[in-house]
Amino acid sequence: MRCNLKTISFGLFSLLFSSTILANSPFGPVEVLSVSVSDANMLVVSIADNGERKHSEVCDANRSRSLVINPHSPYEKEMFSIALTAKASGKKITGWVNGCHAFWSYKAPKLTVISIVE
Repeated sequence: MRCNLKTISFGLFSLLFSSTILANSPFGPVEVLSVSVSDANMLVVSIADNGERKHSEVCDANRSRSLVINPHSPYEKEMFSIALTAKASGKKITGWVNGCHAFWSYKAPKLTVISIVE
């Protein structure tokens, strides 16, 4: 019985710990500085560092303001359109990042939600 209790306790602890690590991290509202496209299928949104909420995703320290739109997302084009619209109109964005996406020689936070705000 003790072994089972330890196993259950460890399993619950692992579940709680991993769910906090895998949780989305909010940011914004922030200004969009640039929206970039590369022939390597990379869509990158660069944001200002003056938002009310800064995301807590840790990838490469010097790339925390470069957000990668997941190239495997079924909403890749829609997310890119929202970022481009925000840049063109001067509106700010809010959103969420989750995990890191490796490309070229660094990793950047992966954008999972993006919204235009006033």
